[in-house]
Amino acid sequence: MSAIHMRQIRAFLMNNFDALIDLSDYAERKDGERESAFLTRALAAFAIMSLADTDAPTAATHVTDGFTDNGLDAVFFEKQERILYLVQSKWDQDGAGSLARAHAQKFIKGFRDLIAPHLDRFNEKIQAKADMINEAISDARTRIFLVVIYSGRQPLSDTVKSDFQDVLKEMNDPTEVVTLKTLRQVNIYNMISHGAGGAPIDLDVALYEWGQIREPHQAYYGQVSASDVGAWWDQHYPRLFAPNIRMFLGDTDVNQGIIDTLRTAPESFWFFNNGVTALCDSIAKKAIGGTSRDMGVFECKNLCIVNGAQTVGSVAAVAASLPEQVDKARVPIRLISLENCPEAFDREITRTNNTQNRIERRDFVALDREQERIRNELHLEAIMYVYKSGEIIPGATRGFDLVDATVARACSQQDIFYATQAKREIGRLWDDIQKAPYKTLFNGSVSGLNLYKHVQILRAVDTALAKQKATRVGRDRMYAIHGNRFVAHMVYRDHPVETDAEYSELTEGQKQAIDAQVAAILDRMPPIVDRLYPDCYLASLFKNRTKCAVMERELLGTGS
Repeated sequence: MSAIHMRQIRAFLMNNFDALIDLSDYAERKDGERESAFLTRALAAFAIMSLADTDAPTAATHVTDGFTDNGLDAVFFEKQERILYLVQSKWDQDGAGSLARAHAQKFIKGFRDLIAPHLDRFNEKIQAKADMINEAISDARTRIFLVVIYSGRQPLSDTVKSDFQDVLKEMNDPTEVVTLKTLRQVNIYNMISHGAGGAPIDLDVALYEWGQIREPHQAYYGQVSASDVGAWWDQHYPRLFAPNIRMFLGDTDVNQGIIDTLRTAPESFWFFNNGVTALCDSIAKKAIGGTSRDMGVFECKNLCIVNGAQTVGSVAAVAASLPEQVDKARVPIRLISLENCPEAFDREITRTNNTQNRIERRDFVALDREQERIRNELHLEAIMYVYKSGEIIPGATRGFDLVDATVARACSQQDIFYATQAKREIGRLWDDIQKAPYKTLFNGSVSGLNLYKHVQILRAVDTALAKQKATRVGRDRMYAIHGNRFVAHMVYRDHPVETDAEYSELTEGQKQAIDAQVAAILDRMPPIVDRLYPDCYLASLFKNRTKCAVMERELLGTGS
């Protein structure tokens, strides 16, 4: 069967990428070598086309395979979802093998060099994409997909899996940033067998404690195993969310809450999660399970998730590292049949399910009387403070909002935990207004003018960092981007905060002192990081409380 699969895969790549793949560096090579290079590069383009949901010409322009590619055969940044795809592809004519460990290690090294960034270690094709790459790795919200695609039948060896697991464990501390996606012969064949648009997603869904709605339209509801949900992502991303308004947003405070529940209390997941809504062309209950409502299997044709992408993506992220925890969880789900529904009913369901008002963590802050007290104190000084969602500050008005206040208070705390938490996931600082960390930041001892001075210092630090970003390049520039909260914390350590109303604004001399302080911190950090954490991804490093505490001690000269 493999020979048939290989023939059909080869034909698909030829039909879709012929004349699109750059082979100028193989112009003088033998036909066999040129064809092998084409198929390897076409595989890389196919991975981009399929996973990033782009067209063949666009995907082909992001192929970077060639001499000194440092293991990266394609590089693509999907801006809407903020996903950086790094691809290694291998075409094996007999279709029997897997990815060699040497190739995997080369890919891992190239990945490390790219995020450093050491772009001078790559070929011209990758260097030509420097702006795109820098945009991706400068954004702390960017997620990275390491994609391995090869024509062999065999799965990755245990040794290669271990190599990738090691790098994932390192890079995903403390938050999930990097994901490995493996596509081998069976996956490639399944993806192309129904054409470039992809096959409809037909699933048998095992629904527990299920119920039914008959009028005005048919629907079923109940619970589905979280491991099944993770498998849907693994097998059908991104088509699973084709009509959805929002894709998986990665490491947001909401998603981190979902992930934390799966890791620590999977049995309670159903109680804490809003679940998933899916549309299907048709739904039919199978005979298995009989009339019992305890469990039923439903044949769902052309299933698409229109609400719950964050739940599915978070479940998949945990399933990759803690499958035993995910096995214990169940996810609420609604399955809506579009059979006999009016035209455009699917679009109306998608729109309304994604535009309903949702309570955010910060909304509960409005219940804290201390916030109103601070607002009133500042109002007397003609400074506007807004802490409720939806409130805005007119352009010409002195003022600041809850986010400014929270970041300033967090970075100014003695314990660096608060600064790293503000960088990693600010919403967790508002988790419970009755206890820490919230009560540490906002309590009766916090005066309005003191808080405003904190915000002024934070803004001065941000201004100084912006100046430094404009003058630094490469990895040095990344410190000014990803290390912003850490730098602010270090500035607060040495900068007394005055509360006298007469001096509510920073003087020019104070701002210049902060400029110099920020520059000095940025100069001192790289040697420390290179010594302590030479291969770290800076976007993750400054979210790690333990590592930031070590760097703080080094900068203060109190390290062991």
